[in-house]
Amino acid sequence: MVEKLAVYLMDSQTRQFDKVLPHSAPEERLTYWKLRIKEAGGAETGALWKGGFLEEVMAQSTRLHDPRYAGHQVAVPLPQLAWLQAATALLNNGMAIDEMGPASSPMEETVMQELAKYMGLGGESGGILCHGGTLANLTALLAARQRKASGNAWKQGTEPRYAVLVSEQAHYCVDRAIRVMGWGEAGTVKVRTLSNHQIDPVALQSTFEEITGRGFEVIAVVGNACTTSTGVFDDLEMLAGFAEQYDLWFHVDGAHGAAQVFSQLNNGPLKGIEKADSVAMDFHKMLGVPALCTGLFYRNGTDAYAAFSQKAAYLYENDQDEWWNLSKRTFECTKRMLSVAVFGIWEAHGPKLWESLVDRLVDRARVAAHEIEQRPQWELFAHPQSNIVCFRLIGADNADLRQAMLENGPYYVVKTELNGETWLRCTFQNPLTDDRDIAALLDRLEELAASCSIQP
Repeated sequence: MVEKLAVYLMDSQTRQFDKVLPHSAPEERLTYWKLRIKEAGGAETGALWKGGFLEEVMAQSTRLHDPRYAGHQVAVPLPQLAWLQAATALLNNGMAIDEMGPASSPMEETVMQELAKYMGLGGESGGILCHGGTLANLTALLAARQRKASGNAWKQGTEPRYAVLVSEQAHYCVDRAIRVMGWGEAGTVKVRTLSNHQIDPVALQSTFEEITGRGFEVIAVVGNACTTSTGVFDDLEMLAGFAEQYDLWFHVDGAHGAAQVFSQLNNGPLKGIEKADSVAMDFHKMLGVPALCTGLFYRNGTDAYAAFSQKAAYLYENDQDEWWNLSKRTFECTKRMLSVAVFGIWEAHGPKLWESLVDRLVDRARVAAHEIEQRPQWELFAHPQSNIVCFRLIGADNADLRQAMLENGPYYVVKTELNGETWLRCTFQNPLTDDRDIAALLDRLEELAASCSIQP
């Protein structure tokens, strides 16, 4: 098995695969696996690695290790973490309470405090790890509700009309979290953005006045660091000042871009993040950790206990704040030993490995932007602040162009809608992607546009 995986990764890096994405219709793939399962059962012991099973899984999977990958924001995992995760999978310590995380729980408490301080959140800061940015954002807003709402919604329900101010470019999971809390569609108050997709400070003020005038109790404002579609950072310092002025909770959805805090060269857009009450940051996007692994950081570490306060006699001896019983601070009870990977990287490398990784990925986007600007038939949406770059072939149907790349390869790019129009979108995740790969990607798009009659 190990040898097969090694060959797979080597082939990806040496471009021996025809395509990054082995494209076929979802129904075709479903039919294939339905036939496989009908033929399964009763196999001899050890047959899991026989019959081409592993080979077929690899053949049908997206190849993130291929330098031609520039699709969605999912990390190319650091190779040594495969061994750490194999070990923790076998240990399977669930971490809900102290006895189920005797090593990983104190590791989590230690590394999250260390990273929170590194982010500038202060000596009383801390945090927890969870499975994904969606859970992290929900948990942060639950804590915000307990700290800022006039009542105690956790115990008494949500009688007042609560609301949260968010950018109209905010990730959909923020709106989902607000609806889960029972505030409905009206609870998510979307604020107009500027032409570059950064939240408009004038619109923020007028929207706040308008919504409070309608009887809503605004408890929080959420900043993007960065937006998923374009990689643009909100003015976090402005948002922090606004939150302080009106005694609001300031949460930063930094699932993607908060990782740039590790970079001296690229941390400028994060100015003001140190004033946030809470910050979500995915380790599985720009930091080389396998999905899912998200950190939720608090400027006041005790705020983590506000999100959930329940009695469970079979788990807890009391309802006091206890860092060693991690399920008191997370939506999850059982969770994987997430801290082992994060602690292991930090112990071995400190911030330097993450700094070099972030700098390389952001640089890939800037090289791509420069290459796009050199080609008059292409249009760049904005100069990248992160590892995301949006562009389009002028006058062409870019949705069709992206579909042609999916079907014909070998590169993998995605798309987004900006101001009602389709743009191509690359997120550079592989540090092995070089300048030649970037130029060849654009060459291939131009070739497909010509051969498929997509030219303007």
